[in-house]
Amino acid sequence: MKNGLNIFCNNNIQNFLSSLLSDYELTIMKLDQIKNNIQESQANIVIISNNDIDLRDYSKLSDNCLIISNLKKLNLNNKSNILNSPLSINQLKNRIQIFVQNLKVQFHDLSLYREKLINLDNDNFCYLTKIELEILTYLIRKKETSKNFIKENILNIKSNIETNSLESHLSRIRKKMNTIKTKVKIQTKNEKLLIKV
Repeated sequence: MKNGLNIFCNNNIQNFLSSLLSDYELTIMKLDQIKNNIQESQANIVIISNNDIDLRDYSKLSDNCLIISNLKKLNLNNKSNILNSPLSINQLKNRIQIFVQNLKVQFHDLSLYREKLINLDNDNFCYLTKIELEILTYLIRKKETSKNFIKENILNIKSNIETNSLESHLSRIRKKMNTIKTKVKIQTKNEKLLIKV
């Protein structure tokens, strides 16, 4: 399953980005849509050029934003997620890949960082398998999904095949969530999965 990327820019570079970042599911928006569309649990890329000088709008962006700019000495509250161009295409692609891999995903008292599941209230943590991480990350980002979607797109199991694989993964995820004493719960309702507090 492809990771999602929200891209905010004022340039007409949609075709270039679509071909460069074909490994990702892209949502491309204008810079003036940042305030209402920044997703804390998703990767956000903000492309700033000389024409987008009002930097006050960008200084409060979260750590889940990678800022790419051609402005000299861009400094936004010492953020480490700033790339200054010019960059080669490979440099850009590699930096975006590293940024997405190191993205923290949070939901209430729960944080996912790489394969570590952390309760932010009590600092308890445990480790997830790669599949468990994919399932939980997707569920946190979407808040609700169908079991069939996860079976087909994360577990790569055809919908007509009878298996308890998803239930086994969910059971292990729930046990790990109980172990770290999070308030977050995964609920099953008919063929839907929901994440709630």
